Amino acid sequence: MDVFEFTKQVLAQTDKGMAILDEKGVIRYANLSFYLAAGMLPEQRTYESLTGLYKERNPGILGHLNNLLPGGAWRGSIDLDPAGNDGNRLDAVILRLESEAGRAVYLLSVDPRQRDGKASVYGTVDELTGLPKEEIFLDRVEQFIRFSRREKSFAIMFLIRIDRFNLITDGLGHANSDLILKAVAGRLRQIFRESDTIARVDRDTFGLLLKVAQESHASLVADKVLKNIIRPIPVNEQTVVVSASIGIVSCHGTMKPVERIVEAAEAAMHHASEQGGNMYHFFASDLNDKARKRIEMENNLRTAVEAEEFVLYYQPKVDIDSSRIVGAEALIRWQHPQQGMVPPFQFIPVAEETGLIIDIGRWVLKDACRQTITWQQQGLTPVPVAVNVSPRQFQYPGFYEDVSTALRQSGLDPHLLELEITESMLMSDVEQVIDKLRRLTGVGLNLAIDDFGTGYSNLSYLVRFPVSTLKIDRTFVKDLETDDSMAGLTHSIIAMSKNLNLKIVAEGAENEQHIQFLKDHGCDVVQGYYYSKPVPAEEFAQLLKTGKIKKGV
Repeated sequence: MDVFEFTKQVLAQTDKGMAILDEKGVIRYANLSFYLAAGMLPEQRTYESLTGLYKERNPGILGHLNNLLPGGAWRGSIDLDPAGNDGNRLDAVILRLESEAGRAVYLLSVDPRQRDGKASVYGTVDELTGLPKEEIFLDRVEQFIRFSRREKSFAIMFLIRIDRFNLITDGLGHANSDLILKAVAGRLRQIFRESDTIARVDRDTFGLLLKVAQESHASLVADKVLKNIIRPIPVNEQTVVVSASIGIVSCHGTMKPVERIVEAAEAAMHHASEQGGNMYHFFASDLNDKARKRIEMENNLRTAVEAEEFVLYYQPKVDIDSSRIVGAEALIRWQHPQQGMVPPFQFIPVAEETGLIIDIGRWVLKDACRQTITWQQQGLTPVPVAVNVSPRQFQYPGFYEDVSTALRQSGLDPHLLELEITESMLMSDVEQVIDKLRRLTGVGLNLAIDDFGTGYSNLSYLVRFPVSTLKIDRTFVKDLETDDSMAGLTHSIIAMSKNLNLKIVAEGAENEQHIQFLKDHGCDVVQGYYYSKPVPAEEFAQLLKTGKIKKGV
């Protein structure tokens, strides 16, 4: 590698705007930061256009260059603003060097962070964290690929995403989540060298690019990152613990475009996230297929929201003594035009992660209320309909308005709407949750705690929350016949709930033994395949006509 080529590689790694000029002041090389300092769009970035701008805005600069002796430096200010705005000058240093042929070569340096005091104007540095932005990161990845191919060094890319950051933002607010981002960025700065590249490449994601002696050292780096991120972060008057998912891919010897390398790292990062987070994963080709499927799922889901490709099924809640239908749970299904019925477990996690669950949940509320009114208009005896509320939907600031709008537009009596929330959703900020629940029950609707027993299981908390119903999770019910501990826990939950004047609904009842146990121990209402699977609205209307439901269907 010649000196000029080596110098280009070095300049490509710095945040400073750097350019190499020949003896006539013609720019022979400029790094990305220099182009961005000039405010030039990608399609405008040529050495010829940059030279024209530089000479036009600084007509006296050649005189300074000619007066420099070898090794000498000129310090002053230059104008790189293509709009010609006065006052937007940048401090600059020009150093005269000698080429191998004995000709003058000039190195021009500017700091793009000066203009208006804001790095973000140039798009090079993220204003919140002070880290380079994605464009700089991708440019350096490309430079690393070229350099590692020649030097046979190991360049490794890490994508580091904060786990469940959307939920953190929904729960703590944008100001506090920004503090978390700044803290994580600061920790990443502390543990890496200046020669390593750290950038903020997305809202909740950081990119790391570094050279290691061996590819196997990447796991040591990832462990170091995870241990530093998970340390408690002070946020105002509270302490927050966050974790991260890391995707790792080697850039060594690759001929792939930068975009393909990033996709590979993203696939590995998503895999780490799906495994629960707080871990790292190396890219493998099968992950790429999985990532493509996930992206396809997300795109299809966005289309489904816009086209309202969803439908609600209803599973009856049955009085255990009389076998009469006393309620229903609305359960969403996705009718994909090509793939058919897509089960919730395949798309709900994606909807939750992307935030689409807000729009989907809003649609469910409106359609469940509308359908209940339709049954009433058909002369059927109305029963309360329960709607599941996701954690992110519950934390959404506009959730109360969504509920109120669904009730108002449908004209449904609020007493016929029940919201099912999980017990874990009650424990994030107890006082705030209580206020939110009281506001909801203030309009007349009912609240149920779903999947009770799978989370905190703290019955003492229940007296503080304005809930009327407990739903025992199906994992308890399915093992009643074979697991004495499950049977004992179920009995205890029913007994203590009775003392708190709460209704009990048992999910997952599938046989006569389940029904008999629950009846013997005082359970009020049962829901499960013993009575009926979830059915379309038209079939549920037929069940409502009889009032009772045949056992063992």
